[in-house]
Amino acid sequence: MAPIQELIRGDWPARVLAAAQVMIATVAVVGIAAVVTLNPYILLGFGAAQGLIVIGIVLFVIVAMLSQRAMVLEEFSAGQIVFRQGDPGHHVYVIRSGTVELIAEKADGGGEIIDRLGPGDHFGDIALLRRNLPRQFTVKAATQAHIFRISPSGFVQLYASLPEFREYLRQREEPHLRRLAAVRKGPTQPLGPKPPK
Repeated sequence: MAPIQELIRGDWPARVLAAAQVMIATVAVVGIAAVVTLNPYILLGFGAAQGLIVIGIVLFVIVAMLSQRAMVLEEFSAGQIVFRQGDPGHHVYVIRSGTVELIAEKADGGGEIIDRLGPGDHFGDIALLRRNLPRQFTVKAATQAHIFRISPSGFVQLYASLPEFREYLRQREEPHLRRLAAVRKGPTQPLGPKPPK
């Protein structure tokens, strides 16, 4: 059951779209090979593979329908990864309950906890604000956590329509990037529990 939960967490629409593209590309390659070689076995394979086009189209429709939801509540058990350092940044997350740890992964395979976030905190916004910026740290649930995943379009609507929200994110971005740069340069002490707000 856990591997299935891992598949549907995070950026599952991108994975489903990639699978659909592979299916349709497979049919295209087999079709081209069948026309070029006129091999009867490849022609039969092309006929059989055409069902993959229908499956690919159904997957595209499913992703299109479900991606319209601006916010989805996900549940993470303690120790479960929300996203990994280096992953593409597509969503913003807001913690409803529980605690997560932001971990800077090191080249030697180890990691260092750079922050702990709790209810009301958010993460993942910098990757969206700075286009094509991969995730700068791994986020792992320290306790059982309920986290809202906000779609890029939902985040952009908030960002565009609320000047106070936009200013808050700008103020938060620079110190966060400075801290990440400091962690990358040298060792720091792991953080203790976050003080109450």
